[in-house]
Amino acid sequence: MTDNSAIRYPLLPLRDMVIYPGSVTSIFVGREKSMEATRRAMDADRKIILATQRNAEITIPGLSDLYETGVAAEILQLLKMPDNTYKILIEGLSRVRVVEIDDSDEKCQVGVAVPVASVRPTGEKELHLYEKSTEKLIDAFERLNEQQTFMPSDNWRELKAKDDAERIIHAIAESLRIPFVEQQDILGTDNLWERAEKVKAAMENQLELSRLEGQIHDKVRAQLDKMQRQYYLQEQIKAIREEMGETEPDEFETLRKRAKEKQWPDEIRAKADAEIRKLEKMPPMSAESGVIRNYLDWLLDLPFSETTVDNNDITKAEKILEDSHYGLEKIKDRILEFIAVKQLASAMRGPILCLVGPPGVGKTSLAKSLADALDRKFVRIALGGVRDEAEIRGHRRTYIGSMPGRIIAALKKVKVKNPVILLDEIDKISSDFRGNPAAALLEVLDPEQNKEFTDHYLDIPFDLSQALFVATANVTHSIPEPLLDRLEIIQLSGYTEMEKIQIANKYLIPRQIEQNGIAGVELQYTNKSLAYILRHYTKEAGVRQAERELAQIARKIAREVVEKKSDTSKVLDKQSIIQYLGPAKYLYTRKELENPVGKVSGLAWTSTGGDILNIEVALAHGKGKLSLTGNLGDVMKESANTALGFVRTQAHVLGLSVDFFEKNDIFIHVPEGAIPKDGPSAGITLVTAIISALTQRGVLSHIAMTGEVTLRGNVLAIGGLKEKVLAAFRGGITHVICPKDNEKDFAEIPQSIRQQMQFHFVSHVREVIVLALVQGSTIFQDKAGLAFYATHLTGSTTQPM
Repeated sequence: MTDNSAIRYPLLPLRDMVIYPGSVTSIFVGREKSMEATRRAMDADRKIILATQRNAEITIPGLSDLYETGVAAEILQLLKMPDNTYKILIEGLSRVRVVEIDDSDEKCQVGVAVPVASVRPTGEKELHLYEKSTEKLIDAFERLNEQQTFMPSDNWRELKAKDDAERIIHAIAESLRIPFVEQQDILGTDNLWERAEKVKAAMENQLELSRLEGQIHDKVRAQLDKMQRQYYLQEQIKAIREEMGETEPDEFETLRKRAKEKQWPDEIRAKADAEIRKLEKMPPMSAESGVIRNYLDWLLDLPFSETTVDNNDITKAEKILEDSHYGLEKIKDRILEFIAVKQLASAMRGPILCLVGPPGVGKTSLAKSLADALDRKFVRIALGGVRDEAEIRGHRRTYIGSMPGRIIAALKKVKVKNPVILLDEIDKISSDFRGNPAAALLEVLDPEQNKEFTDHYLDIPFDLSQALFVATANVTHSIPEPLLDRLEIIQLSGYTEMEKIQIANKYLIPRQIEQNGIAGVELQYTNKSLAYILRHYTKEAGVRQAERELAQIARKIAREVVEKKSDTSKVLDKQSIIQYLGPAKYLYTRKELENPVGKVSGLAWTSTGGDILNIEVALAHGKGKLSLTGNLGDVMKESANTALGFVRTQAHVLGLSVDFFEKNDIFIHVPEGAIPKDGPSAGITLVTAIISALTQRGVLSHIAMTGEVTLRGNVLAIGGLKEKVLAAFRGGITHVICPKDNEKDFAEIPQSIRQQMQFHFVSHVREVIVLALVQGSTIFQDKAGLAFYATHLTGSTTQPM
């Protein structure tokens, strides 16, 4: 059903545009049904209904695809285009609301619409607000039209002269550059006052946008004017100087002069000359000229031939190393060997050293001392966390903001080609989609290749063979094998307690006294007090934490001096240390006072040095399960299973029934469960603890042990023997059981400790049992059992122990 006032005209759907009453607009018509609607309107009274589509992609829209409010219009002119489409000139007549679409004719859509009158203000107050809103709208449009021409001034004067507020509102809305959705919202608003307010809001947005565009334009114009003015003034100054006979070398002459002074190979000189010629032909303000200038600056600043003279005095170098570092004899000897060989073979290429050791043992400072001993310049490159290959090789010049890599940048910084370059934390390099920095280092650290190292930015070879590279790392397993193969590994183990005391007395305490301004106070540390600090406030292989604790004491004494509470002499005993540092932070593991059953002191290596690792074993009736606790890693769990496997093969020797292991559960625990533990070196410790629990024989408390075990009971070599022995010594252990294959590492243990401890090097776990258990020698006295063991497991006859 339709209203009696409804009108029926051919329907022309619009895409992405809105027509207002009173506006005259050209429209291109191309869809078949739209062209047919246009022809029928021309054949009749030229009236047509215009309605905007919600979605422009729909070819034949239905009623729901059109906005409700449209316009009844009249076709003023129709032109047929060369491509058989129409261009029509159309005038909007009045607002209508489309209520129905008649699709009975397949060739043309007919719209049924109801006229919609605008709701004008009636009350005095509403009329006054409407008039004010219209005045502000007209005023704002006139200001906007002055900044940007939205409507010709003649058309605007003619429109104002008609004094039709609704037509003015529609004309302004039509001229604004706003989305068609907002245009449709304005058209669909019945209340004329609200319609004016919406147009005014859109107008204010246009004014703000116009103001911002003006500001941006003014800034760009001012910048351009400034650049042109500077160029004009520079040219004037140049002309005046030439007129007065004052000649000042220009930029290109300066570049050529600097290039002439450089002792470059022919290839680099040709490259520099070509870049200077290219720069001359470019406009001064072009972006490419800035790139070339930057490239030439790098070429001119790099030390292609500049070097320093090495110190060849071994005695002087040895003194520098002794004054700066305590101990570390192996690395000192290597440095002195390098100086000696260099005197005899002047063409020698620099070695690639890698100092590997726990944190705080002096790896970085040792590299600096190496540079001092050789009288070379020193530069440090931090590699921790580097994951981009371009950090090493640089970026190609095609990229904006490209620069050379860290190696070339370091050489520019020191201005010589033979410095000591420290590659710090080389074990902490990672990689991602941007490349692998470790692979880029292969060329840098290969003496056969680095003579012609090519940085991507420079794109010319640079000789790195005269530089002395020193890398540092905490571990080697995270360094890729090809890179590790190019490094000369020098292990730096942790310091002994006595060494730390000597370092504190010789280096750390004097440095803290100087840094904290307490030179007037005589601090008296005894070896006993320093040992207390090291044992109870630090847990490290180096001395970094120890220096922090000494710094804290120095700061508190400095405060006392300022507050007039401190004497000129200060003896630091245990009580004063606790007063300054607070309660002890660490309780280091000490040996048992008695000979416990099922508990053995093992020795472990950690990143902070060595430690005593107690292992406990208990038995209970059950179903033959093995329970492992204490945050153990996979390797240590396998080691525990191997140890149990060996013990089960000895059940007859130990006097156990055949079904003993099927009826009893074995519990193995390693205390301090919050700390992860892994590695195979606890093998003999596990075997000893299990046999102790099975035989109920105590383990001698003064013994600690380390060694990997096999299913046949053979004891294999382990690593970190020195650190483990230091931990045993610190814990009061007097006897250490080690694998026989580690006898070669015995010389690394300090002489003072070797004199105070006894070492037992074993090749089979039977020797461990004899040494470690109370009356352990009686366990294997069952000759029948031993004969069985010798025949079936070792393949040879073994004498009882």
